[in-house]
Amino acid sequence: MGYICAMARELLFQTECGASGDMILAALIDLLDCGDEFRRTFENIGLDVKVMVADVEKNHLRCKQVTVTPMKEGAATTWPEIEAFIASTPFSPRVRANAALVFRAIFEAEAAVHGVGLKDVHLHEVGADDSLVDILGFCFLWEKLDCCPFYFTTLVTGRGSVRSRHGVLPVPPPAVLHMLQGLECRPGEIEDELLTPTGAAILTSFGRQASATRTARPARCGCGCGHKTFASTPNMLRAVLEDRDVASAGDAIWVLESNLDDSTPELLAHAAEKIVEAGALDVFIAPGLMKKGRPGFLLTVLCAEGEREKVIDAIFRESTPIGLRQRLSERVVLSREARVIRVRDREIRLKVSSWRGRAVNVKPEFADVARLAVELGIPAKEAMQMVLGAIHEKHGPGQD
Repeated sequence: MGYICAMARELLFQTECGASGDMILAALIDLLDCGDEFRRTFENIGLDVKVMVADVEKNHLRCKQVTVTPMKEGAATTWPEIEAFIASTPFSPRVRANAALVFRAIFEAEAAVHGVGLKDVHLHEVGADDSLVDILGFCFLWEKLDCCPFYFTTLVTGRGSVRSRHGVLPVPPPAVLHMLQGLECRPGEIEDELLTPTGAAILTSFGRQASATRTARPARCGCGCGHKTFASTPNMLRAVLEDRDVASAGDAIWVLESNLDDSTPELLAHAAEKIVEAGALDVFIAPGLMKKGRPGFLLTVLCAEGEREKVIDAIFRESTPIGLRQRLSERVVLSREARVIRVRDREIRLKVSSWRGRAVNVKPEFADVARLAVELGIPAKEAMQMVLGAIHEKHGPGQD
């Protein structure tokens, strides 16, 4: 089987000097060349802020810098306040939903490291107006790229300590470290906080870590910088829009997940049917034990990019989550075809899956096997053995 290659547009964040919300924003604004539009948009969404997008130089390199200046005190700091503000903004449902997911990741990380519930978390460092601009701004700009898959390189966290309202904390701070579980990180040489909670939440909520063997062709590049200056390293983040060859033998699907502790099996069974009708490729529900010993379920849904919005709508409409996790997952798919075999003068349909031109799985349609059993007056298990024997005789091990 030959491989037919298609082009995929992807985004790569080069995080050699960490990442913060304003650096990610600045890099995307530079990439999309939309500084004036961004400034006008975010000065008119209900936040009393002044937004400035400027061309600056870091270590003799040109880049964009975003500065958000709150004009008054009293920014939202709790989950209900931030969730309500996001819902009130004029952005698309996709932008609002993605922004809520990023903020929820931060709240969940803070709740986990402090051992409290979401309602007891106050994000003094993250809940300011500038962080609302950072997170909503990323989701607004990412939508301009059609929410294309994005990757990030090894995450550099910095080293030393940082002062917060909780006192002096190690770098990376506990909430950031919680979000980085399972990812490749290194401290780097700079004694400072390089990876902020906002930067970590944006990257880990939707991105995937790039493998060392990943190859692509750069199409455009945007450079964004932070407000700190380091002598040895430019405090810069690059966003590279890339074209990548994708073989037809492999593709990618979205994995949508949510933990549910307030639903019934009957409701979930009905929801699963509706989610499939909305375009999901597969839905599976696993029982589990959740916090405080409550029984619950893990809802996992697989869908293609083109169906993701409709599937998310169905999940929220038909089941009870208040948020979900999503990630783009690469997969390898066997080529499939339908064939027919005759057993006792009756047609049995087969699903044949092949890898590199060679049949590796042959499965009979059970409805045809059950019909054969009824017509011959034998148990279904005997009919299945009869069909499998015919398949083995015709195809044999290792034959097409």
